[in-house]
Amino acid sequence: MSGTSARRPDESSPDDVRSISPPSAERSGQLLEALHSVAHLVAREPDSDTLFRELAPVLAGAMRASVAAVAPLVENTIGELVLAGEVPAELQPVLARSLAWVGQRRQRMIVSDPSDVLPGTQTALRDTPWQDVLLVPVLHHAGHATAALFVADRHDGDPFQPTDVRLLETIAEQVVVGVDRAQLFGRLDEWSRTLEALLTFSASVHRHAEAEPLVNDVVEHAARFLKADGGRAGIVHTDANGSSALVSTGYWQSGAWYREPRRWRVGEGIAGRVFEHEFPYLTADYASDPLGDPALQAHGTVHHALAIPIKDTGHAVIGFFELHRGPDRAPFTWNEAGFLESLADMTAMAIENSRLMTELALKNYEIRQLFARHAERLEEERQHIARELHDEAGQALVGVKLSLQALSRAIPDGLPTVKTPLDELRLQVNQATARLRQLARRLRPPALDQHGLTVALSQLTHELEERSGMSITLDTAWLPERRSPVLETALFRITQEALTNVAAHARASQVMVQIGECERAMWLHITDDGCGFDTQQQSHGLGLRGIAERVHVLGGELRLDSTNERGTRLLVRLPIS
Repeated sequence: MSGTSARRPDESSPDDVRSISPPSAERSGQLLEALHSVAHLVAREPDSDTLFRELAPVLAGAMRASVAAVAPLVENTIGELVLAGEVPAELQPVLARSLAWVGQRRQRMIVSDPSDVLPGTQTALRDTPWQDVLLVPVLHHAGHATAALFVADRHDGDPFQPTDVRLLETIAEQVVVGVDRAQLFGRLDEWSRTLEALLTFSASVHRHAEAEPLVNDVVEHAARFLKADGGRAGIVHTDANGSSALVSTGYWQSGAWYREPRRWRVGEGIAGRVFEHEFPYLTADYASDPLGDPALQAHGTVHHALAIPIKDTGHAVIGFFELHRGPDRAPFTWNEAGFLESLADMTAMAIENSRLMTELALKNYEIRQLFARHAERLEEERQHIARELHDEAGQALVGVKLSLQALSRAIPDGLPTVKTPLDELRLQVNQATARLRQLARRLRPPALDQHGLTVALSQLTHELEERSGMSITLDTAWLPERRSPVLETALFRITQEALTNVAAHARASQVMVQIGECERAMWLHITDDGCGFDTQQQSHGLGLRGIAERVHVLGGELRLDSTNERGTRLLVRLPIS
């Protein structure tokens, strides 16, 4: 840097800022007003953007400067430049570099000689519209710069005086408190958004059951968390020939999903690269990357990319994530790749769990189908046995009965030693015939097939009343005339099993059976005033397990409420398909 008027604080000069003459009363009032304006701005505790936006004009007024500029520094990187006054567009990058230089070296600079260059640039003062320039860093108490201030050309045309330098440094010391607070609140807000994003991601992982919507949802959350502008995800699909490829259904950009089906085989594109090598892929020059998507390269909006494989517990690739950033974003880092890998691990676990749940659901469905078929075959066999008992054995016993009657009439009354045993035998045949018919009805009541559920339940409750002594009230007012044989059989068997349990164990005197149709479902409600039982501690018998399985097979709901000495309530709902 040439000349003698561009000075650092360790350089001496005739008007060194350490030799400050007392200001006049008028200037003292101006200085006080300037400091008050800055203090008032800082005391309002604005956010970072508001602070810098409002600080520039306040700074220009306090310094009586024609131009003022401020810019934040984060890790020695200059942020967005905020201006007060006219600065040519071609000089704004120069000004930003000067502010970055001052902040990085933590040095104030005064440039007033036309031959001197602005710090950190190759631009001489004479090549700017300014005659006198002052730059001051805003230093944190730990010594690093959090921002930098710039003013140029006093309104009265005089050069900046030592008092002006001290005023700008004092303003910087005031501003650092507001900058620290704003940056801290900004980080807290970012951490809050990060935590919210992670919680939302966790909820998404546990909410989705299908792999494709899950990985798409993760891309959206990861893109917002890592400040990506776009991205996609895919899942491995294997065709009938055993050939595998990564398949993606859409592309996420600027907060919206666009349908864009794509397919990559091993080694094809960035997705195929991570599929092949099972390792993350980063590029900071997407436009010239040979693996880049030609359509995105032609569009020119993607400059940086990060792709991560999703691997299962056996370390096999089952999918991928890919995020993109534009030219105004920083390249992806390996730390971000590691973070995205952790999301991929959680996603892989969710996908594996989803697949296991799907397989389990299929197995349960197969078991229900087998049970339903078994129950159907059992009913068919019962019906066959009941018919055989009624038609074959029953008719045979009737024939024997009739033959015995004829034989009894043919034997004279004077032969009691023959006729009495014959009459006893005829009575036993009658009793056997009645028991056989009763057994046939219990196996498969003919009324269920011939007349429907209402008649069959009426016969069932009547027989149970005679055998058990209980009073059973049957309400079928809301029962339709006929329903499918499967539903009617299930409801009859459930009622039969439930009432048998009540008769055997409940010691009840009153039982209410209500059955009907409502809201596309069949409802069965059975209550008794018996001794009840503890549903939590007492193991259920085969009867209740059979009821539960019948209800489950038909996709219904079962509720059992019972307490000791307070009776039992059974509620069954079977949907009408």
